[in-house]
Amino acid sequence: MAYIRLEKDNDGIVELIFDQPGKSVNTMGREYDEAMREAVTQLQGMVSEGGVSGIYVRSAKPGQFFAGGDINEMLDMDLNPSEAKKTEMYEGLMATKAPLRILETLGVPVAVGLNGPALGGGFEIALACHYRVAIKGVQVGLPEAMIGLMPGAGGVVRMTYLLGMQEAIGLISQGKRLKADQALEKTLLHELANDEADMHAKAKAWIKTNAGATQPWDQDGYQIPGGGPDEAANQGLTFFGPANVMVQTKNLMPAQNAIFACVVDCARVDFDTAQKIEGRYFLSLLLDQTARNMMTAFFVQMEALNKGASRPDVAERFVCKKLGILGAGQMGAGIATVAAQKGISVVLKDISQENADRGRAYAQAFYTKGVAKGKITESKMAECMALIQASADYADLSDCDMVIEAVFEDRKVKAAVTTATEAVISAASVYASNTSALPISELAEASVRPQNFIGMHFFSPAERMPLVEIIRGKQTSDETLAKAFDLAQQLSKTPIVVNDAPGFFTTRVIAKTITQGAIMLEEGVNPVLIESAARDNGSPVGPLAAIDEISQATAYKNGQQAKGDAEAQGKVWQDNAASRVLDRMVNEFERCGKVHGGGYYAYPAGGQKHLWPGLKDAFAADGYQDIPYQDIKDRLTFSQCLEAVRAMEEGVVENVGDGNIGSIMGIGFPAQTGGVFQGINAYGLREFVARAAELEAKYGSDFAAPKLLIDRAERLELFR
Repeated sequence: MAYIRLEKDNDGIVELIFDQPGKSVNTMGREYDEAMREAVTQLQGMVSEGGVSGIYVRSAKPGQFFAGGDINEMLDMDLNPSEAKKTEMYEGLMATKAPLRILETLGVPVAVGLNGPALGGGFEIALACHYRVAIKGVQVGLPEAMIGLMPGAGGVVRMTYLLGMQEAIGLISQGKRLKADQALEKTLLHELANDEADMHAKAKAWIKTNAGATQPWDQDGYQIPGGGPDEAANQGLTFFGPANVMVQTKNLMPAQNAIFACVVDCARVDFDTAQKIEGRYFLSLLLDQTARNMMTAFFVQMEALNKGASRPDVAERFVCKKLGILGAGQMGAGIATVAAQKGISVVLKDISQENADRGRAYAQAFYTKGVAKGKITESKMAECMALIQASADYADLSDCDMVIEAVFEDRKVKAAVTTATEAVISAASVYASNTSALPISELAEASVRPQNFIGMHFFSPAERMPLVEIIRGKQTSDETLAKAFDLAQQLSKTPIVVNDAPGFFTTRVIAKTITQGAIMLEEGVNPVLIESAARDNGSPVGPLAAIDEISQATAYKNGQQAKGDAEAQGKVWQDNAASRVLDRMVNEFERCGKVHGGGYYAYPAGGQKHLWPGLKDAFAADGYQDIPYQDIKDRLTFSQCLEAVRAMEEGVVENVGDGNIGSIMGIGFPAQTGGVFQGINAYGLREFVARAAELEAKYGSDFAAPKLLIDRAERLELFR
């Protein structure tokens, strides 16, 4: 038996050892099913023969316990199986659960040692053991909801029976990952160990002194903590909980609905019936398109990106020890904040010492909030602050491994700081420009080492946003790109890589939905419907709120820059609805965005933001135009998907995963779609092209399907 070994020691303890061949981690797929059934059958025989004092479950993988279900196997499943096939799939699920139920009812104590992450299916295995020991710092939990699924190997049932409905719903529906000490507090673990040897010793010591151990739910008179759904104390949860879940997820995340219902249903019945209920809910999600989208983006493609799918094959990994940052405004200060948290020495430079000190104070304020919330200690804050040097002197950048420029979006300013910085840094240092739209190859013209020049587009606030868009200029070397990629990962950011072009990828894609918002406003569409449609699609904010956050004034300035560039190249600049609306908002109404007092929205001090009442008189004085609500929703998403395909057609984005992850994590494209490319796959390529044609006929060329999409639709070739 290759996957699982059974080894009996001199004390009669049988070790059940997971060691999936050919993989660095153990996964719960067909190979596991077969091995686990055989192993448990053997254990039954060994226990019945006598001489077995207990079972110790562990992994032979260094630093890895169990990774969970085999997502690739799930993605290979047909989304529309026959009824007979559904029955077969359900029976297969129940067969996967069966060995764990047998294991916990063998009549001997069962302990598990977690030497590494135990997430998803791995933690479901652990929950089926009577005693759980983990090495300090190990992560555990049931994160399936984050990819549109729910636990299916008994995790919902066991966590509900162990913790009660309220706690189980919160942990499972949010897909929370807990550090070992947190899990110990919640009784999900029983004991912590310092290392593997300590873990083995503690687990076996417990087995030797607990011969009669059983699961709590298998003991006479056991009651679920907090009681069942009919308890008076749980009436609020059971009556209002489903509505709250739907509000929080906009009813776009089937997993959260299913998890809530499953927990409540499981709490009504006996343990074995609850297992059947869990199996049915799990299967319903497994056959849901939303889960397919989220598994593709957040597991398969995210894993590929994190492993360096877009990183050049440069052998040596780069570790930045000292980072220079030009510009101590919110963006530069935010980057400095996160860099210091990662142990990187930072020189935060601005035009004056006062400005630089203000940027350093930004980091101090962030850490202080962290201390107040218990996220970091006072000593950790002191360490971080000691790593940030505020300066007004370029000479302080001389020994930086890398410099990130985060000054105003002005070519002349950026060129000036590039020249001054390159005069003091080493020839091997990488120079990265943090810009959201200005072409990197053009900015690199100010550099004497364009091969070392690259774009790194951080998103605001940089200390919180998880994405970095890395932009390769025409002369950027592989080594420079690899270093930028490595720094992003060193900062615990997810890097996507794109090629240079105006607006790169994320900015040009989100610009399309913002443009559609402005166009519809000029058409006289009710702004309430525009913003509601975005939220109903699953976007965190509407296009009007988005441009307010970016700043109307900044967008106007960028537009004027683009107009000047076009005219300088001898091109004819054509105004459009978006530029006309922006011009009126900034120059006629002086509504320049949130930081300037208000834009499309009003931001009363101490009050709730609301749409500016003047919008109706400004753009719909004769009354609002009535167009289908579905058209409004589709205009906001189709415009982005189509622009993403154009970017791929032009070679700006080469990797589908970069586009999907970038669109969700960078610009808030609806997560349940799996991203701009997966959203097209899920809609159906031919159906998407047909709907785009309808929108083009009614609303213009922004909805014209690119040739790349038409060709793929004809071949039914998905974006992968």
